[in-house]
Parts: sequence; C-alpha cells; structure tokens
Amino acid sequence: MLVKVLSSSYLGIEPFLVEVEVDITNGLPIFTIVGLGDTVISESRDRIRSAIKNMGYNLEPKRIVVNLTPANMRKVGSHFDLPIAVGVMVGMRLVKDYTGILNRYMFIGELSLTGKIRRSHGVISGVLLAKELGYEGIVIPTENLKEASIIEGIKIIPADNLRDVMNFLQNEKVKEYKVPKMEENFVFDIDMSDVKGQEKAKRAIEISAAGGHNLIMVGAPGCGKSMLAKRISTILPEMNEKEIIETTKIYSISGGLNESKPIINKRPFRMPHHTTTSAAVIGGGKVPRPGEISLANNGVLFMDEFVEFPKDVIESLREPLEERKVSITRSMGKVEFPANFIFVAACNPCPCGFSFDDDKCNCSSFEIRRYAKKLSGPIIDRIDLYIEIRRLSEEEMINLSNGEKSLDIKERVKKARDIQIERFGDEKLNGYMSNKDLEKYCHLDSESEKIMRGAIRSLNLSMRAFNKVLKVARTIADLENCKIINKIHLMEALAFRKN
Repeated sequence: MLVKVLSSSYLGIEPFLVEVEVDITNGLPIFTIVGLGDTVISESRDRIRSAIKNMGYNLEPKRIVVNLTPANMRKVGSHFDLPIAVGVMVGMRLVKDYTGILNRYMFIGELSLTGKIRRSHGVISGVLLAKELGYEGIVIPTENLKEASIIEGIKIIPADNLRDVMNFLQNEKVKEYKVPKMEENFVFDIDMSDVKGQEKAKRAIEISAAGGHNLIMVGAPGCGKSMLAKRISTILPEMNEKEIIETTKIYSISGGLNESKPIINKRPFRMPHHTTTSAAVIGGGKVPRPGEISLANNGVLFMDEFVEFPKDVIESLREPLEERKVSITRSMGKVEFPANFIFVAACNPCPCGFSFDDDKCNCSSFEIRRYAKKLSGPIIDRIDLYIEIRRLSEEEMINLSNGEKSLDIKERVKKARDIQIERFGDEKLNGYMSNKDLEKYCHLDSESEKIMRGAIRSLNLSMRAFNKVLKVARTIADLENCKIINKIHLMEALAFRKN
C-alpha cells in the first residue's frame, strides 16, 4: 500500500515541500529510507519502530520503503520522524484516514522511543510554507506551539504523542489548548545611565541605533567600550511582527529556540569571542547553517577586541556589511542568509592599549602602525561612525550623578526611526540608503557642499565614505526633526570619521 504524507525541509532558511512516500508490501522485512536524507533521517527507522510499538501498536514484518521527494534535494533534521511514522501506520492499516487529512495537513515532529513527540527545528518555516501553499493546517509538537502561534491564518494542531495524531486522523479531534502569551515589555538589568561620562560615545551610539549605522570604538582598556556597546540594546525600538517572524525563523532552523525562549521578539545581541572561526561568524558547514551575523539579524553584532579576530574573519565581513546578507555556495547550490544587523566593534589603539596616554604607552611607532594595519582600509571604509574614547578624568570617576537614562534616548531613537518609516516604509533605515535615496533626501546647499569638498581633501574620503557621511548627517537631522541637512549636522557627521 502506498501512502503520501506532507512535510517540509529547508535550504538555508527557505522552506520547500517534501512528500513522504511510504510503500508497504509483502517481502523481506526491511525498512529503507531514500531521497537524500542525512544521518539523523536514516536513524529514524529505529525511533519509529520503537515509538509505534511502545504506543501499543503491533508492526507486521513487512517491506517498508520510504522516499522523500524531491529526491534531488538534501533533507536534514529529525522532524521527518512523525510524517514517516504516520505513513507507516496508515499503510499498515493501524489507523485509517477517514476524512482525507493527509491531503490537507502537513506533519512535523521528532519521536522519542516512547511515542512522545518532541520539539523540532524549523517548525515556523513549515508553518509559513503550509500557509503559503494553501494547506488547511499543520500538525506539530506541542512544545513548538508558541513558536508556531505567531503565524495567523492557518490551523495549528499540537500533539503530545502518536496517539494524539492517530485520534486526529480518525475524527479530526483536536485537544483544547491555550496559546501562550508573548512577553511584550522587556526589563533590562543594565541602563545607559550606568555609564559615567563618555558623552560623545553615547551620542555616537544613539546615532547608530537611530539610523542603523555601523560603529567602531577605539580606546584604552577600562574606558567603557564594552559597557557602552552592551547597552545599545536598551535604546533600540521593539521589533515589529515581520522582524519577529524572520528572526525566529533563523533561530528555529539553527536550534536556538527552547522552552524559555520559544520566540525571538527581543532584538538579538550577539557577542562572539575573538577565537571564533570564520564559518561560525559568517555561516557555513557541509550543510550551510546560519552564523553569528545571521543570528544577529534585526539586532546587534558586537565584536570586542576586534583586531584580535583572525584576519580572514575580519575581511569576510566586507560583503555582509555592504549587502546586508551573506551568500554561501556549496556543491548542493547557493544559500542566502539575512544579515541585517547593526555592527559595533571595539578595540585598543595599540598592543598595550595606552597610546592615547603617552606617559603610559610603551609601544614603538612601528608596533602601533602594525597593530593598526590589522584593520584594512576596506573594512574601515564600511564603518559609518569612528569614535576614540579616552579614559575618564578623576572628576568624572568620582562624580556620583547619573547620566541620561536609556528610556529617554530610546524615545528619541524611536521618533527618528518613525521618520524613516514614513520616508522608506519599514524596508530600510538611513544606513541602508541607495544612491538614488541619497540624491533625493541628502541634498546639500552651497555652504554644505563647500564643507564636503574640504572634507574630501583633508580626510581623503572615498565615494563610499562620502556617502556614509551623508547618511549619518541624515540621521542626525532626523534626530533633530529637521527635514533638510544643515551645516551643523554635516559637521557632526564628519567628526565621526577617522582622521
């Protein structure tokens, strides 16, 4: 008997439909799975046999052949356990599909040996695919319910074990469940008011958050670079529905969701260690997986001790910083992952870290130049804001007064972003403006043009750096609620370029 069960897999983060064909005939009792499945899928045979047996069903010694179509696309993941098990049980007539559910619903879930259906990766991608293809609903593990419930317009059938699925197949009986509520208001343990002094650096972070600009902070050890960077999350606006779905999708596929974090509705803050490999930062592997830059999508990627990262890791950031996505090519084809993040880097000015304080630095001029060369021109060119941070003075350290709170800065950032949403829709921020956008929204008067001509000569600006100055100036104007870029906005933007 031939049975077809609908399921899904994914290439990168894009899902595709998989038909699980189960053919059961008389003959030598074997269980074969074909169709370019990975090792996890091949091992599902033993999980399925034990799960069906331990749920009280008897499997006859039959010849079972399972084909995952399309057969020319590689499939990964344990979520094929459930559709294969359903196909086997229907094919052996242990249960009958009276109402044609197999043609109207997709199935996703991993099986334990007891028949329990466990949390699976990539469920939200499967739900989105089922909705896009017009299927009535999808059967998923109950543990994935909160993740799947953010997608509206499709029936979600949570199941604890195989018996729940069998009951659903026989009479479309669905157990009652409540969709867990999403946390909407986030309370941070840290605040921008914790940082003493460093007003210029705080201003740079505010501009970065408002316009989605990349930022690098250079300063001596202990001056507050990491402390400032970690607080950028506290001034970013909440994610919209589209951003929540896109980011949750990435974390679902990469296995980053769990009971305590079933949905990513708080902007990610990723902070890889400087020993992290290129594949871990950018993404990759035999079967391409998202890297840190994709896990930071719609959030912040902070690379502390930036010059200590391997050179290939630093240079591999060139395209993602410009294109806001990363393309990984393997023999199986090309995969694209989103990489729409705010990049924040921090480093010391020299090997000892004290070159800004001449009396403390013991590095030679050659060592300082060699250290600085670890950051190539193309990387610096892709960074919008460059800020040098000095150590606090004695008066600033002893001063007990608190600085401006994150909530106040966040309100200004949100207002600036609202202006950009009105200007571009929710597709882009000032940091991502195209050349046409620059011509339309960053017009310079004669005085401003004169200032930029001088800056091109004195700072040796490239065309990319010139455009970035205009983008930053546009964000500064938005923070001031100005429709045009004034001289003061342009001067402040130039103050954040590397001399």
